Amino acid sequence: MSQTQTISDLKIGDSGRISGFSSEDIPMKFYELGLIPGSFVTLKKRLPFGGPVCIQLMESSNLIALRNTEARSILIEKFL
Repeated sequence: MSQTQTISDLKIGDSGRISGFSSEDIPMKFYELGLIPGSFVTLKKRLPFGGPVCIQLMESSNLIALRNTEARSILIEKFL
């Protein structure tokens, strides 16, 4: 069973698959970072007071920091 959320809804250590975006206007930055539908991501860190979140693509050892507004625009299919 799966449930659609955004990256911002994940808890530290949670993983999911990018299923799409909340808007049709998708920033080119997402594609350049490899944040495309079908990619698996894990939330690694969340900074306090609504600060950025840090995610990791399953295919990479690099961490990616996203503003909270960006994280809310990326839809995730979290597996339960």
